Amino acid sequence: MRILFDLGQDARYGARMLLRSPGFTLVCVLSLGIGIGLNTSVFSQFESMIFRAIPQVADPDTLVTFQRPLSYPDYERIRDHGGQFSILAAYLAPVPFVVNTGAGGQRVWGHLVTPNYFETLGVRPLAGRLFGPPERDPGSTSLVVSHRFWQRHLSGDRRVVGRRLMINGQGVTIVGVAPENFLGASPMMAAADLWAPTTAQARVAPELGRHALEDRRVAAFQAVGRLEAGIALPRAEAALDAQIRRIERDDNDPAKDRGGLRATLAPGGRLIPVRDQDLALVTGFPIVLVSLTLWIACSNVATMLLARSATRRKEICVRLAMGARRGRVIRQLLTESVLLALLGGVAGYLFAIWSNSTMDLFEPIMPNYIHFDLRLDWKAWLFTAGISVLTGVLFGLAPAIQATRSNLATGLKAGAWANLRRYRWYSMRNTLVLQQVAGSLVLLLLTGIIVIGFYRTSTIEVGFDPRHLFLMSLDPVREGYGAAQAADFFAGLPERVRREPGVLSASLSQNPPWGGGGQEMMDMQAEVYRGGKILRTTRVERVGAGYFETAGIALFRGRSFRESDQKDGARVAIINQSMARDVFGDQEPVGRHIDIESRRHEIVGVAGNVQPPFFEKLAPRMAYLPLEPAGFARPSREGVTLMVRGAPGVDVGERVRRVVSAMDANLTVFQIRSMTDQINSIRLLFELTMIIYGGIGVFSLVLAAGGLAGVTAYAVARRAKEIGIRVALGAARGDILRLVLREGVALVVLGTVLGLAGALGVMRALAGYLDMLSQITETTASDPVLLVGAPLLLAGLALLACWVPAYRSTRMNPLVALREE
Repeated sequence: MRILFDLGQDARYGARMLLRSPGFTLVCVLSLGIGIGLNTSVFSQFESMIFRAIPQVADPDTLVTFQRPLSYPDYERIRDHGGQFSILAAYLAPVPFVVNTGAGGQRVWGHLVTPNYFETLGVRPLAGRLFGPPERDPGSTSLVVSHRFWQRHLSGDRRVVGRRLMINGQGVTIVGVAPENFLGASPMMAAADLWAPTTAQARVAPELGRHALEDRRVAAFQAVGRLEAGIALPRAEAALDAQIRRIERDDNDPAKDRGGLRATLAPGGRLIPVRDQDLALVTGFPIVLVSLTLWIACSNVATMLLARSATRRKEICVRLAMGARRGRVIRQLLTESVLLALLGGVAGYLFAIWSNSTMDLFEPIMPNYIHFDLRLDWKAWLFTAGISVLTGVLFGLAPAIQATRSNLATGLKAGAWANLRRYRWYSMRNTLVLQQVAGSLVLLLLTGIIVIGFYRTSTIEVGFDPRHLFLMSLDPVREGYGAAQAADFFAGLPERVRREPGVLSASLSQNPPWGGGGQEMMDMQAEVYRGGKILRTTRVERVGAGYFETAGIALFRGRSFRESDQKDGARVAIINQSMARDVFGDQEPVGRHIDIESRRHEIVGVAGNVQPPFFEKLAPRMAYLPLEPAGFARPSREGVTLMVRGAPGVDVGERVRRVVSAMDANLTVFQIRSMTDQINSIRLLFELTMIIYGGIGVFSLVLAAGGLAGVTAYAVARRAKEIGIRVALGAARGDILRLVLREGVALVVLGTVLGLAGALGVMRALAGYLDMLSQITETTASDPVLLVGAPLLLAGLALLACWVPAYRSTRMNPLVALREE
């Protein structure tokens, strides 16, 4: 009880002392609030996205998932002949469904799953049943809906089980409702509201055609399962590798001789499946950044506490002289520090709420099947409280110990403040400031890699003309059309749109530039001098006639696609400049041939490079193929895109709706957007990233400069009598300026050296992350702009911060400085 009483007394006194210094308290709370808030925000993001288990899944820690997708035939062979899994399921995600609940068609995202999907995950239904033996027979018409879909679209009707629903123009039967908060096996990257079995008819979902379920080259299915008891992860991966190699040899796969593991397993019960050995790569960089930020903030506050303890020197000496134990005084000072840190924790928690809310700004550029749930729960509260107390002790202990080392005889004298002490370079205050300078430089270099890199890549030309270009999507196959009907519809659509007043050109594409649907990745072999050259990572886009003219992509050689090229079995292709340079060098590519998926195509043109939406240093190799009629039976998940270039001021969307309505009033034109808005929304992601990381770098600069300015100002105050004597004896202003700046300059130089050494060590530790980042941007850790610019920026700002109080010292009146208290 005595201890609790003393703590309460210390807290009340500490609160009064903080209220007496509102400026000091505000600066400390803001500094700590940003540092603690960044740590809380990163903790909540990791906990929400990486370490949180998938809701409603039984024993999530025992689930494993394949890190790479499989073809459906490979999944079946592994399931039937692999002894390492007790149960193994597969699913295709995300898959769009057009659902008609009586209020018109709506696009809803879902999964196509094997009948044992829910059994593998251990999910129990909220109503009805989930998939099981009845769904193993071909031609199944069963459907499971999510709790969210049940509430939003079916009004939470308890009689929903057994109800018929129109999906993609086909009737299906709802057999069950999934439990609340369950959105599938990958709820963050591909949230699902509907689940249809892979045994359903192909008309329920075009992804269920023979092309997807029987072709080994179509690796589109994710696999999730549970290992047999006693089988460790490395052993399971080795068995999988051997099994897949046997499959490749049996099928004479061209990739059968390539090296590397064929399959790696990751924890399948997490929202984002990250292997334990990869956690350092994923979390290392953010943790280093926010930890450095908090460390710099703590050093800054500790420096201010040291300066403040000097003004309370007489108070502390009186306490000690009246019999207070040194430990008791230290506890009192630590209580004030912890109170200050707790106030910073409250500010930090509010900062974390605001920081996480900025994720909403990314929503317009994210597909609506991506589901983020960044909430601050009780774990974030505990983390904030714990780190606040730890921070209070961290920055408060050293100043408290230092403050109680005062000489009582000297401290109780009236003129003790003016007592001249021997000058020491290696004081605690200088050490703290040195930490701030070195840490700020490390932080500045790390954030500079991202800011400069993203700035350079975001200013790269996109490679086409986005002005007055509009994108809109149609998906007649998912609205009940057959393949032939869809082909007939799209055969006449572009020409009818071109006839509209104000429309300059129109073309079709499975995935337009910056459209977000994702290109196909196909095996390709190019015919070059002295034999073939295999390129296994070639991106392929399927486009219609007039595509390059509509998009504004330059054609440097050959010709564009014609209407006559858009027929099944077309054997022509257009490649971009990157492929022409990498494959053919100085030779003429037009007239040569490339083999794509064992089908030979003649190169008829070379197009300009188009920068991908999420920037890379170099434009990828690209091949364009004609959009064949058979392709309309398998549209991408964004449907078929109609690109229209209109005259300035023309409402292109309304004109297209009018044309489509005249052709079929039941079809829906969706996702109408201008290409300029599409580009700006994606660039917003990079701009926000630069603002966030740039803000962290600026924060570190301000703290370092503030610490140096505070130390210099304190040194001026402590040496006021000395400076007054020097001025009275005739010292010039330049002499006084050099005297005061000497300490600050030494700290800046030494801090810069230590910071560069520390940054080198941190960058080596984060080499994997930085190498991955350098593949996206054009900036590396050895960029001279960073290695020279960052130290110069920090040194310049720090010296300016030192110069201001130093200059003020030269204008000191010696009569005032020499006057006794």
